[in-house]
Amino acid sequence: MLPFLQVTNVAFSRFGNSGVRLKSLADNNLKFQMPCCSVVGTGLIMSSTQDFNVYVGAETGLFKGVSFNDHQTITKNLNSLQSLDRQQEITCMAWGNDEESEILMGLRSQKVKIYDTEFKGFSGCVETPFGKGPLRGVGKFNDSIITASESGDVKLWKFKASQQIEFHALTAGESLSCMRVSPYNKNIVGTGGKKNDLQLWDMENAQHPVFKAKNVKNDFLDMPVPVWVSDFAFVPNSEQVVSSSRHGHVRLYDPKSRGRRPVISCIPEADEAWTCISIASRSNQVLVGSGKGRMLLYDFRQQKVVHAYRGFTGSIRQIVCHPTKPLVVSVGLDRFIRLHHLDRQTPLHKAYLKSRLNVVLMRRDFGVLGDQDVDLDEEIVDTEKDTLWNTMEVIKDRTFTETEDILDKEVDATPTKNNGSSRKKRKTVP
Repeated sequence: MLPFLQVTNVAFSRFGNSGVRLKSLADNNLKFQMPCCSVVGTGLIMSSTQDFNVYVGAETGLFKGVSFNDHQTITKNLNSLQSLDRQQEITCMAWGNDEESEILMGLRSQKVKIYDTEFKGFSGCVETPFGKGPLRGVGKFNDSIITASESGDVKLWKFKASQQIEFHALTAGESLSCMRVSPYNKNIVGTGGKKNDLQLWDMENAQHPVFKAKNVKNDFLDMPVPVWVSDFAFVPNSEQVVSSSRHGHVRLYDPKSRGRRPVISCIPEADEAWTCISIASRSNQVLVGSGKGRMLLYDFRQQKVVHAYRGFTGSIRQIVCHPTKPLVVSVGLDRFIRLHHLDRQTPLHKAYLKSRLNVVLMRRDFGVLGDQDVDLDEEIVDTEKDTLWNTMEVIKDRTFTETEDILDKEVDATPTKNNGSSRKKRKTVP
């Protein structure tokens, strides 16, 4: 059965087997009514031609555009407030193409809304009824939409029913937590969930997973370590995958390795349930967020926490790092969106968006002037530390002879005790 295509505000024409094409707005004489925007900082009004560099989805179904710059933070509702309900909750988002001109939004009601960033309006809505539960992942493969429901059912939607691909990713476990399409290898799709470890699927042949992770060895009580993959991310320029767990684990998998167990498995901080993970712009580093509002920068090579960021008052739902710049955007249940620098614990910018936020997307051309200033400050601090360490005395290991001489001097310097004759004799009691 073909998915239902609902066209809103924009006219479409079909082409090929698996896509739609947008006609010119001038030919159709269509106009968009953009909702009002709010400015955090100064009282400047955003122009209609200014683009957003961050997009946010909320539990209430609100879709917001955010523009971070050096002077103010501009936020704007990009959809209507009248038709919002619980079923319109945005549970997942992804870019629809490499040009970042299309955004795919997966809803709780198993619908996919398409937003066009160039024309600043919704271009369509596709119903994807397959499986049970809300959508836990959405993406594009060969110009076709791919979705995954909480029950573990993954399907590639095409106009021809014979070309549609579907498989059940929940081979074991209770529910699916996330599904992501690899941005570096479009054929690879990853899945993971509660009691369902990481799996990688090839969409060209989705009968069996090409990689199925194996749990670590049992603990000291010979009990299996619990598995709950909350989020994962693909490492650029490699086939490695990092994952976070609700049970506090952060793991690194390498499908090229001999075994299926994680190459690195660690617990960055005790008693934390990690809800999201993202690859930092620096090698061997990831950022993880927890349900308690903790966000850490963890280094796999050093196996330690590099930074712990402050300012969160609620659960963190998603973290997105810039691929080349030391910037990270985070959203959560405290209704704030925050922009951090990797080397600064306090946020560079933050804005209150009035809704509990679930997902966030960041453009590749995103940037603020503040990241350059932070880099310069960090270099000065490092130079001062090096100067301090160079002025300190170097402690060398002592030889055995030097240790004996020091002990002899200490023995000679100790005062001698009086003989026993000078002591008072105890009186014996008859």
